[in-house]
Amino acid sequence: MTEDLSKETPVSPFVSAEAPMFDGVIAQLSSMENLPPTRRRDLKSALNTLARIIGRRPSEIPANINWLHVRVRKIVPAQHNITKKRLANIKSDALKALELTGCSRKRSDWLAPVSQDWSDLLGRIENKHDLWKLTQLAQFCSALSVGPQQVRDQHTLDLLKTLIEESFVNRPEHVVANAIRTWNRLKDQVSDWPEVALSRLPRKKEPWTFHIETFPDAFQSDVNAWLERLRNPDLFDASGPSQPLRPTTIAHRRFQIQEVASALVRSGKPMTEITSLALLVEMDNLKAALRWMMGRFNDKPKDAIKGVAVCLQAIANHHVGVDAAHLDDIRGIVKRLGRDADGLREKNRQRLLQLEDSENLAKLLHLPAVLVTKAEHLFATKPRKAALLVQAALAIEILLNCPMRVGNLASLNLERHLKPIKIKREHRTHIHIPSHEVKNNVALDYELGKDATVLLNYYLEKARPVLLVERSDFLFPAMNGGSKRPNGVSTLIKKTILEHTGLTIHAHLFRSIAGKIHSLVQPGDVTTLSHVLNNSLSTAMKAYAQFERRSALEHYQNSLSAVRSAG
Repeated sequence: MTEDLSKETPVSPFVSAEAPMFDGVIAQLSSMENLPPTRRRDLKSALNTLARIIGRRPSEIPANINWLHVRVRKIVPAQHNITKKRLANIKSDALKALELTGCSRKRSDWLAPVSQDWSDLLGRIENKHDLWKLTQLAQFCSALSVGPQQVRDQHTLDLLKTLIEESFVNRPEHVVANAIRTWNRLKDQVSDWPEVALSRLPRKKEPWTFHIETFPDAFQSDVNAWLERLRNPDLFDASGPSQPLRPTTIAHRRFQIQEVASALVRSGKPMTEITSLALLVEMDNLKAALRWMMGRFNDKPKDAIKGVAVCLQAIANHHVGVDAAHLDDIRGIVKRLGRDADGLREKNRQRLLQLEDSENLAKLLHLPAVLVTKAEHLFATKPRKAALLVQAALAIEILLNCPMRVGNLASLNLERHLKPIKIKREHRTHIHIPSHEVKNNVALDYELGKDATVLLNYYLEKARPVLLVERSDFLFPAMNGGSKRPNGVSTLIKKTILEHTGLTIHAHLFRSIAGKIHSLVQPGDVTTLSHVLNNSLSTAMKAYAQFERRSALEHYQNSLSAVRSAG
């Protein structure tokens, strides 16, 4: 997609006002009669194309070989519907254009110089590492005509924003945080340093909850007693859980309690008065806490808030033992929250919109085969890179066929979970994950078809041995012989899809993608989805109703067109 360049985009404050720009190079090329017309055309086209990809006008891009090298390495070709080879050709022609017109390759020639007062300040720094850490802050403030005595927290925040937009440094948050720490340290070490203390960068997401350990001891003891009951249930207690909850589930329940207690404090209840779980499920307190939590989302219910209400319902019923009328009131709240809560998070909804384009969907569905083809050409020279491509291909293929949670995917064990089978002379693979290893305690049973099994065997024979360091029974082994962490598998999947398709898709989104794919072929068949995703029928209907709405709308619009044509 072509970027919109209609808005005025200021030249980066890091770029020197004297630095030549792409538009000057293009004009120079037009007057170079010694070049064949087609060559002039190709070189100018490369510069204009590169400008479109970067999202700036030619008049805003410094004609500097160093700048070009640094900026081009950040481009993901697939996001611009071009191949790596095409990008390499564009880069090559652009560099040639800069060389032919005598452009510099020195970094200092495109960077804006620091002002005299900043230069004097930097001259007092003896350690070269400290000097480097403050140079970009000095350049940025110099461009804004802000002297060392005038620098404030807003300038460091603006510096971070500019570094992110410019994309010519790795880890911009780290760069700015280092500059702040260095500035504050030198303020105490260097004589005549400006008496300005800079605040650290704000956290990306400020926590609003209070740790349970900050609440009264009686409350902590009550929480621990409830969680211990979930961890080690009494099999003869019919009102308790029938089996121990998984550690991750218990940790989540603990955090939900932390959320409710913290929301109650935020709504005005003194922390010292929160001494038991019974206090949390009193109707006035329960409503106050849930209302405060909804207030964070413009008073809209969310699935997470409904989950908190369900947690409180269980505590009220099984731990506190409220009367029937009280419990019915809580159940009513849970039901109303469930009625209004959106089954699909907005971020996931936006990412699914990428797949409304049939070409994008096709890119994803055919990606495993594409990755294997690319890997086959790399095994001779870059075996580990090739093996990781095949590993990513297999992970994506499994998620397309068997949309399980990434935790189960990462922990697949060749001995315990995978079994080769043969059906009508066709080799397949059966995947069985027992209930105690699944989030909702319902066993998973999947079957990989012929093509997916061929890919699995190819991975086991050619790619996995390259990645194996210690003996391991895991399908995706870590270097220590254990299983690869879910976050590691998820990152591999996300980065691979982005690099080779330009799509932003994480591992958990495949469960929603399954709903989208099936609704395209069998609209209305929610029962199949509930089995494939291991969800209850009501959950599947709620989460994937959006796909049914779209199919219904298309069906109606086809009827509208038919009636119009008939008239």
